[in-house]
Amino acid sequence: MLPPLGIVLPPASLPALLRHPALRVPRGARGAWQPVSLPGFIGRCRRLSPPGARPVLTLLEGQLTANGVAEPHLRLVVEGPGGAALGALLAARLPALPAFTTLEESAAALAEGRPALPPERVSDAPGPAAALAIGLRAGLALLLHHAPACRADGPPLAVHQSRVAIRRMRSQLRLFRPALAGLVAAEELDAFAAGLKELAAVLGPARDWDVFRDGIGALLAAALPGEPRLSALLEAAEGARRSAYAALAPLLAAPGFRALIWRGVALIEALEAAADPTPLPDFAAAVLEKRHRRLRRDGEEIETLPPEGLHQLRIDAKKLRYAAELLAPLWPNSGAKRYLKRLARLQDALGLANDAAVARGLVAGLAVEGWARGLVEGFALARAVDSREMALHAWARWRKAKRFWHAE
Repeated sequence: MLPPLGIVLPPASLPALLRHPALRVPRGARGAWQPVSLPGFIGRCRRLSPPGARPVLTLLEGQLTANGVAEPHLRLVVEGPGGAALGALLAARLPALPAFTTLEESAAALAEGRPALPPERVSDAPGPAAALAIGLRAGLALLLHHAPACRADGPPLAVHQSRVAIRRMRSQLRLFRPALAGLVAAEELDAFAAGLKELAAVLGPARDWDVFRDGIGALLAAALPGEPRLSALLEAAEGARRSAYAALAPLLAAPGFRALIWRGVALIEALEAAADPTPLPDFAAAVLEKRHRRLRRDGEEIETLPPEGLHQLRIDAKKLRYAAELLAPLWPNSGAKRYLKRLARLQDALGLANDAAVARGLVAGLAVEGWARGLVEGFALARAVDSREMALHAWARWRKAKRFWHAE
């Protein structure tokens, strides 16, 4: 049986929600408003589906409350099949999005000032399909938390974490796909993966300019304060950054973004309903071993790899890291923490080289003096050399880490 699905909307949209065609029921079939007090919530509730109908729709209006903190909250709870389809219908007209945590969990997150994210208990998953559902839930929840702050005047962390969420989900879709044949329609996997890829393409420029501004741009500004040619370049870079955000903001507020989220929820429903015969630990150990060996193979000549080779090595490390972070709870009494820490340091060191290469490409398109572009390119090249030394050190340490999925 699928767990109840929560559909969250801004409280001000209550009148429009009650008028929505998808919620029309015969006159008198709706229940009356009743006061309700639940863990983490106080307000009123109303049944919106006829007696005996499936799914059962219950509307909650009131406040999330915990430890003296309160916030207005409107949630439609869907018990039974069809929740994702209903959410998609509502989202075409209204800002309706899924809730991946219970009322109590959402209230606790509000009180503690943290994102309301579902637990990633992959150790509870019976097979790959259920494990992918857990990973997608976490990824969508993280994306929904950060998307509203993806603005030029917002924290750079918002775009960064949104991209991380998308990359993790895309990596997980590729990771688990071989085990899903016959369980989930390939078209559903492809449609969701394609939508994530399109969204990542719009997020990318905003993130690249953030990294340039807060990285190489900030270092050069501190080294050459008041240099007019550099100042002109940095002003042009800021204009390009704001243009990238200007293209992103309306996309994240549009029905198309909500449709993508609900497509992901529909996929999660299909995964949770699948009868999965593959033991998850066996599958997980095999895929981690495969990705580990690929990283080892591609990095054998790390000392002499060209920039393109280092970029591919970073991609290999990132894919292994995303898989290992999700699957590590299957081996709680092992060296997973040490392995992941060393893998993260390797990825970060390789990322510095990639950031330098991206910076060179970014400034090449700016209409500024050649001196300023040459300054950035030279600095980026020097930084790439330093990053290789860091990568060599991180590589040597990662190679010594024991594979935590191996039996003792």
